[in-house]
Amino acid sequence: MCTLVVSICAAGPAHGASRPAHLRLRTQHGPVHIWSPANYDRDTAGIVIYVHGYFTDVDDAWKEHRLARQFAESGLNALFVACEAPEGPRDEVNWRSLSALLDAVAASIDDSLPEGRTIVVGHSAAHRTIAMWLDGDPIDTIVLVDALYGEMQELHTWLDADEEHRLIDVARLTRRWSDVLHAEIPDTVVFDRFPPAKAGKLSGARHARVVYVHSQHDHMSLVTGGVALPMLLRAVELPVVMNASRKAPIRAL
Repeated sequence: MCTLVVSICAAGPAHGASRPAHLRLRTQHGPVHIWSPANYDRDTAGIVIYVHGYFTDVDDAWKEHRLARQFAESGLNALFVACEAPEGPRDEVNWRSLSALLDAVAASIDDSLPEGRTIVVGHSAAHRTIAMWLDGDPIDTIVLVDALYGEMQELHTWLDADEEHRLIDVARLTRRWSDVLHAEIPDTVVFDRFPPAKAGKLSGARHARVVYVHSQHDHMSLVTGGVALPMLLRAVELPVVMNASRKAPIRAL
């Protein structure tokens, strides 16, 4: 059962709203933040799930990493959901089922969930949560932000299960595992570094099934710097909101 605790900007995601909308839910699995951009169009939108790493919680990540600002910078037409995840190696995974998380979100907003692609973005130890969602939960694209620790055989299985599945993998601390994975995927499109913020996008990444980025940004800057995360989001197959562009320069935090 979910209880609404905080409402910011609006009562919730609304079709065509001129301002962003933000809800914070309190659930038995921890807080959940739900955010939609200005000019959100549910009819064409997808869903982006964001999972944080260790040494923070979702409330601190939301505020300190300025996630709403970074989501807005991507320009994507999506319902963004940031959920609680383990803060350390001894913590249990909060959301063992993506479907359960989406059910909680659906029960807490006035409109129905969008029916577009479901994208999961995870930083660092988010791999523990994502690994539990790969067997049966509806995921179209996975974005691993320095989060491929170990072989993650479940990821191989998920990627092979459907030719429509997409993987975007960024490595800094995780290069040794990512190098092995992508050596086994001959059609991987590799980027030796992120382009500058003024470039706005990873050119060609949106049309590649598997993308591998060697990051010059350090482990935390990937999700706190305000450049890498919006650029990665622009590479997923979701439309942008009215007046947004994937080519627009990104404003670093």
